[in-house]
Amino acid sequence: ANVEVRKGLIEELQVADGSVDWVISNCVINLSPDKQRVFAEIHRVLRPGGRFSISDIVVESLPQWLREHRAAYAACISGAISEDAYRRGLERAGLEQVEVSERLVYDAAQLRGIVASDLDNLGLPSSEIERGIGEVVGKVWSAKLTGRKPAVA
Repeated sequence: ANVEVRKGLIEELQVADGSVDWVISNCVINLSPDKQRVFAEIHRVLRPGGRFSISDIVVESLPQWLREHRAAYAACISGAISEDAYRRGLERAGLEQVEVSERLVYDAAQLRGIVASDLDNLGLPSSEIERGIGEVVGKVWSAKLTGRKPAVA
C-alpha cells in the first residue's frame, strides 16, 4: 500500500522534489550516459533524511576497444564507472554517508556469463573476446552503495 512503481527516464524522474523516502536501483545507472544527472535526481527526489541503496557494476579500468562496443554497453560493462567515481558523484550531488557495503568481483566465467547473450553482437573473434575478458578479470565488480540525503538541507 505504500509503494508506487512508475515508468520513466532515470535522468528525469517523474516524482516531486523531496517526496521519496528511499531510492532503490539495481544495475541501471551504469546504462545512463549522464550519471551525474542521475545522482542529482536521486538527491532531488529524496526527502531530507531519505536513503538510497544502489547495486551496480563498477570497473577499475577497461580497454578502449571494449568501452567502444555497444553490445558491451548493453551488457552493463562499457558504461560502468569506477567505485571511486560513483562515490564522488553521489557526494557531489549532495548525498552523504556514502558507503560501499558489499562487493562481488567477477572472475572470467562470471564475466563470460554477463556478456554471453551479446558475444555474437560484438563482431569479434572469440580469441579477441577471451583476450578482453583476460584484461578485465579482477577489474569489474558489483558494488552495493548506500547513503542518504542530509536531514537538514
